[in-house]
Amino acid sequence: MKTIIIKLTDDEYKQLEEEAKKEGYVLLSSYVKFKLLSSNSLPESNVSNANTDDIVRKIERKVQDMVNPFTAEVDNLKRKVAELSEKLDSLTEMQKENLEKAKTEVKPKKFGNAQQQQGHKKTVMEILKEQGVIYESEIKLKNPDLFFEKIEKEGGKVLYTEKERIAVDQEFYSNFVKKLTDIHTSDDVEAQKFLNKQEHKLFQKLRSLGIIYFDTNTKSWKISGL
Repeated sequence: MKTIIIKLTDDEYKQLEEEAKKEGYVLLSSYVKFKLLSSNSLPESNVSNANTDDIVRKIERKVQDMVNPFTAEVDNLKRKVAELSEKLDSLTEMQKENLEKAKTEVKPKKFGNAQQQQGHKKTVMEILKEQGVIYESEIKLKNPDLFFEKIEKEGGKVLYTEKERIAVDQEFYSNFVKKLTDIHTSDDVEAQKFLNKQEHKLFQKLRSLGIIYFDTNTKSWKISGL
């Protein structure tokens, strides 16, 4: 280790000591060493500027490295918010369309006459007109005789078979008989193609009882025993 001896006047020593205290140095020798080593061959202004630029660049890089992850996260959040906003707009538009559609599909109530508004009870003939056929075996009646007598009195037709009575609407029955004459096949499956559901049910019922038969001479179905 080398030693440098510097001679100073009392005033110079006192001034240097005060500078050392201001800079926070406890030992005057440490401050003198700092002063000696802080200068180099380059002009002071150039060294200071070079160091400052380097420090600034380092700080900028560190700050950028710290900010980059947050910037990416912010961009990701913006993208997700935009997607959610788009979906919300789409749902809102869909709800509006469904609401408008529901409004157009709602039909206004049709008010009938006073009897209908009070809860009109259908008559036996109205029920027979709607169904076409009523089978005694499928209904529960306290007085079945009175029921079928009333139908006959009011213009309905009653078929009396060995097993049960069958009430038939006159118009339904006329169409049924006419269709039978137009069916020229004895095959039940093929015959079903010419009849609706209610007509085919009556066809099977009467056929099982032997009331309906296929006439091979006329190639058509006929009714007997009624």
